[in-house]
Amino acid sequence: MAESLQLHQGPGVNGLFLAKSEDYKLLDILMCRLEDNRDSYRVELPLEEFLQLAGYAVTDTNKNAVRPRLKESAERLGTLTENWTEGRYTYQNIRFFDSITYRNGCVYACFGEEMARYLLGCSTMRLPLSLLAVSGRSSHSYLLGRRCLVYDAANRDRKQQPIRVENLLAFCPRITKPAPQEKWSPSILERKVIDPFTAAMNSLVALDILTWNFREPVCREDYDGFASSIIEFQVLGTDTPALPAEPETEYTCDSFDYDGFLALR
Repeated sequence: MAESLQLHQGPGVNGLFLAKSEDYKLLDILMCRLEDNRDSYRVELPLEEFLQLAGYAVTDTNKNAVRPRLKESAERLGTLTENWTEGRYTYQNIRFFDSITYRNGCVYACFGEEMARYLLGCSTMRLPLSLLAVSGRSSHSYLLGRRCLVYDAANRDRKQQPIRVENLLAFCPRITKPAPQEKWSPSILERKVIDPFTAAMNSLVALDILTWNFREPVCREDYDGFASSIIEFQVLGTDTPALPAEPETEYTCDSFDYDGFLALR
């Protein structure tokens, strides 16, 4: 089996906010499969194959546990729309899928024609199987790893990629932040934010996906100070062409469960 898949990416999908890492995994696998289905835009993904790619042992226990979650992910992705601008033209509320459903042990997805043509015209980036297979208990790892890969692919001319922590935390809705006017002590900040962020980034090092370090100084006294800190990372084993350049702080939000995303934040 190849060590990575090729994922079509572009400005319209680089900044997606999805609240669950399994939704991202399902969407990413389906987008990778689109290349092999250029004529019909239809993709099929059996449950057993999803389990293998997503890092689960193929057992009856895991099938029974993942099956309802995969069905729910498919239902959520069925509402997914996206906005983006190309040149002078703005695409608005473009549906990812004309239809997507889970039935009889398989996800059946039909990409919308406009979205499929857009994705197939975009550059691809490497999506390591080791990242797809990261444990569901480490949801931050997949979200952070995916974001780093997208950012690296869009800025391939730099060996070391600098990015603010806040621009990575924005893709980790389950790493909480203080409410407005709320002040956290350094120990609470360490436990709720710094520790899970650092552990997730270090897990990507253990998977040989990237190396990283904080650019000093790092503020550990308050949330805003830490979020403004900068890390530098280097993705390992990249050999694909660069994606279109992407601003560090400009993201396009989709219509999927955005209220839920804000609530989690």
